[in-house]
Formats: sequence, structure tokens, C-alpha cells
Amino acid sequence: MDVISNEKYLIARAKESTDPYKAKAWIIAAKTLFPNDFGVQFEAYEIEKNANNFEEAAKCLSYIVMTFHGAHQTPTNLLNEISLMTNALRIPEGCTTPEQEFYVKMFQYISYEVQHQILLLTAAHSNNNLDHCRLIMLLLKRFPQAISTHAPRLLETLIQNVTMPSFKEMLFNEAIPLVYNRAPDLAPKLVHRLMAVCFEYYLNQMLNDTEDRARTSADCWKKIFEILDFCGKILKWEPFVLYKKSWSKDVYCQKIIHIYNLDPFRSTESKQILFCATIVFVLALQDYIGYSKLRSKDGTAETEVILVEALKDVTPEVKRRAHEGVLEIPHILVNAPVSPDAPNCLLACQSCWQLLHSNDVMKADFAQLILCIPQLSGWVQKFLIDLYVCAGQHEETATLLQASTGTTMTQLEKSVRQFALTLVQGPPTVHLFEQMGTILKHLPHAPSRGYYLENVSLGQTARVLMLMPLTKRAILHYLVQTLIVLLKPKLIDVECSSSLLGNLLVLSQLNWPHESATVEFIFEIIKTRRLFAYLHFTSYVIQAEIIEEFMHLWTHSPDVKLELAMPQQSLATGARRIGTRGADKGVKEDFKQIIRQQVARSNDDIDELLLQFLQQHQVTLVQNVFDK
Repeated sequence: MDVISNEKYLIARAKESTDPYKAKAWIIAAKTLFPNDFGVQFEAYEIEKNANNFEEAAKCLSYIVMTFHGAHQTPTNLLNEISLMTNALRIPEGCTTPEQEFYVKMFQYISYEVQHQILLLTAAHSNNNLDHCRLIMLLLKRFPQAISTHAPRLLETLIQNVTMPSFKEMLFNEAIPLVYNRAPDLAPKLVHRLMAVCFEYYLNQMLNDTEDRARTSADCWKKIFEILDFCGKILKWEPFVLYKKSWSKDVYCQKIIHIYNLDPFRSTESKQILFCATIVFVLALQDYIGYSKLRSKDGTAETEVILVEALKDVTPEVKRRAHEGVLEIPHILVNAPVSPDAPNCLLACQSCWQLLHSNDVMKADFAQLILCIPQLSGWVQKFLIDLYVCAGQHEETATLLQASTGTTMTQLEKSVRQFALTLVQGPPTVHLFEQMGTILKHLPHAPSRGYYLENVSLGQTARVLMLMPLTKRAILHYLVQTLIVLLKPKLIDVECSSSLLGNLLVLSQLNWPHESATVEFIFEIIKTRRLFAYLHFTSYVIQAEIIEEFMHLWTHSPDVKLELAMPQQSLATGARRIGTRGADKGVKEDFKQIIRQQVARSNDDIDELLLQFLQQHQVTLVQNVFDK
């Protein structure tokens, strides 16, 4: 017969008893005689638990936890019981079983000190990182005063495993909101890593949202700036500004410059400058790219906007390369419906970009932040092209355009950009007209909509840039105005051809009356010469005021010889002279008929007419440009 210990004897008598009062009496005797025996104390707890007595069970478990948690090896029964309790605590209210509900209610009768110890004990014996983090989260939610002690390890674990969805969700949905108003002391490297992870997370969130992008974007930027403020408080940074959608980007840039100037050594390792400038760069870049994409009314299509040099009605000047390290952005004109704030966003991008590339350390850190967000690569490429356009760095612009692919830039955008680049690189060449032909091939077939360009050609001497929407109408206007700018200087040549005069009249019809002064000058030349032969008149001249001017010539300048139609149209005056009053009534009637015919066409689609003219008369236009 085996000999059992006194403790086990008393426990066995308590278990054998069918009378709960006798069983309790036996266990009270055991607890009194053997207060430090785990088996006795745990049996007492089991009796209260089976009796569904929350308060007494809580007292028993509290005594066990505080007495035996520091033992060399925590008893398995205790660990199992605590595990059941903490699992029950994590279950949403209303979803628990009766057993789990007992644990939840019993936990409420346990003191804060013991609750704290229970959660710590469970976390310490967790072999799973995720479970460990969940338990620490449970601990911190119930004991916020423990944040300073346990939050650093929790954040470090979550950040190390942030690529896994469960850890990422816990970090952003639970941990950060929990510690935001009770910033713990964290190592600088951990704070920098936290800032980088948050920046990447919220940027990806806004870039991948396709339903309510505007609202998501505003919410994410607000959170990014809040995290920047949170990290700044931990590291004792100079306070930055919080996000406000209505603020100009200049507000942020001026604050960055202020912070930069506070450091007399211009530290190459200033993480505050790195994060502030990177955040403002991407914020401004997003708005700049957003302003550079015009969405159709039905929201189904987007139109790109590109930066080009405004045309000059003066002799082209030789472009000078910007001084290394110095970039002054010229004045930028905005064409409707592009936002007037777009140039300010570009300027903010440029300011941050220069600061972030002021030394090799900052440059490398910035690249590391940006490269983790693949969607930004196309934005940065577009910005760099526009930056080189601003600087007049044509070789760099050409290199980037050549490297662009169909995924980042449409063939139409690439063709227009290359055309604009060729235009400012020197005197016109045949290659310029080849590029024009490429643009015409890629223009959309749909009817023209939108606006003509404003101030597309100026008489200024300083460089002026313009943001141009890539609509069919705007591109056509740009091409036509380019030809006008190239051809107008030739009007001062006393021997300029009637072909040149006629082609300029046709081109001047677009966006009437923008070139009305040019048309007046052409008519003065015709009056002086007393001869004008342009057999494409009936095909392409439909502007009412230009037609009216020809009627005026016919009526008031009978000595001017006009040849405005092919011979079969009975208006070629090689044999008959239109200008002699009453000499040939047939010719007069033919002239009036042609005029009536052109007036009747005055409401034709001028865009389609000019497009057809460019396509069918490109060779003649080339000859006009290169005629000496």
C-alpha cells in the first residue's frame, strides 16, 4: 500500500466528499496547514470555480499567481488556466461560451496588480510572436501605465514582422493609436524605422484606393503628418506643422528651411530634414501629378498635362545650361483647365528635391524611402523630365524621354515632348516636321473638345514655360502656333511667296482672333504687291472676317489681282483679271459665288479643317519654313 502525503490525503478527502460544504471544510483545513502547497491551493480554486463562484475563485487564483509565478518552473496547471482566461478576454463580447464567460467575470474580481501579473505571465510563456504581441496589447489596453515599459518591445516586434498582414494590422489599427497620446521612450533607430514604415503604409493605402481616392488621400496625409509629429516628440525635434489640405505647399517648405537653418552644421544625417522634406516632396508631387491629369466629366478617362516652353515671336536665343547646383524655375503659365496651383507644387517639389540631394547621405536615405513604393517611380520620372525642362538641360531631358516606356508615358505624350524639345534646341530642322507628322498620327480621332491654349506665343525675351493639356485641341493649337511663329519672321522679306502668305492665313484662323494682327499685315503686303495667288483658298479659308477682307479688296482695290481657285472653278485669272470693274461680269459672278460658298462654310469644324491642312500640306509648309 502506497503511503500518501498529508497534503494529498486532505485533497483526496475533499474530492471524495459529495457534500460541497464538507469538501470545502477539508480544503480550508488543507490551506491552513499547507499554505505554500500548489496542489492544495489549486484544488481550492477548482472547487470555487466548479461552484461558479466568481469572487472566491478570483481570490484563490490571485493567491496562486502571486505565490507561485516566481517559482523555478511555473506549474503547468496554472499556465493552462491562465491561457484559458486570456483567450476568453480576447473574444468579442456576446461571442463567448458559458465557460469563457466565467473567466471574463472572474477577471473583473481580480486586482489590477494580479491582472497585470497574469497577462505578463501569459506573454512570457508564449512561443508565438503574434500571440505574444496580442497579449502585450491586451495588457497595455487594460494597463495604459505599462506603456512606457512594454511598448518599445511591442513596437519593435511588430515593425520587424510588418510584412506579415496580422502584424501590420495590429501595428496600425491597435498599437500606434494606443501609444499615440502616451509617447514612450524609444531608441532613435526604432523611431526612424517606425516613421519609414508608416510613410510606406499610408502612401500605399492612398495610391491603391480606386473608389474614394480624394477622401482616402486626405485621411492618409493627416495620419502621416500625425506620425511625424509623434516621432518628433519622442526625439525632441523642432515641431513641424500638421496637415491641412487648404495650405499652400510654401508653408511646409518655409518650415523645412527654418528647421534646416536651426542646425549651424547643416548635419548630413538630419533625419528630421530627411522625413519632413520627403513627405512634403511626395505631397507636392502627388498634387502636381494630380493637376497634370485632367479627368473627364464621366470619370472614365484622364488627360495628361505636360510642361513645355512657351513659343516666342522673336528670334530664338541660344539656351544656356543652368549653373550646376543652382536652378531658378522660370515663370510658368497655366492653361485652362489646369489648376493655377500646379506651378507652386512643382516649385515645392524642386525645393525639397534639391535639399534631399544636398549630400550623399541624405540622397541615399531619400532613395531608400522612395524605392519601397514602386508606384512613385512614374511620378518621379515625370517630375525629373519637367525639372530638366525648367533648367533648360536638353540632353538630360532627351535621355529621360528616350528611356521612358509605354507603361509610364503614352506615345502621344512622348512625341509632343520630343517635338517641344527639338523646337528649343536650335533653328528648325526637317526632323522637327517628322516629329510633327508622328504627333498627327497619334492624335485621337474623336472630335476636339476643351480649350485652346492661352498665351501660347509671347513676345517676351525671358524664358517662360507653360503647362499644356494633351487634348486634341490644345496639341493642334500648339503645332499651328509653332508654324505661325516660324513663318511670321519671313513676312519682312519683300520676296516672300504667295504660298507663305496663304498658308499663314489658313493657320491664323485657329483660335481667331488671336492672330488678327498677322492677318492685317498679310493684307497690307497683298495690297502693296497688288497680286495674290492662292489656289487652296476654297479648301481652307472659311473665317468670316478674312473672307470679308477679300471682299473689301475686291470692292475697294480693283488693281489687286487675285487668283483664289483652280482654273476649272472659273476663277483663275491668268486669262481674266478679277480686279477690273465691270470688265467681265462672269468673273464677278464667279467671285461672288466663291465668297458665298466660303461664308456658308464658316461654321465648319475649324479644328478638323486645320488638322487636314497640316496632314496634306506638310511638304509645302516645310518649303515655306526653309525658303531663303
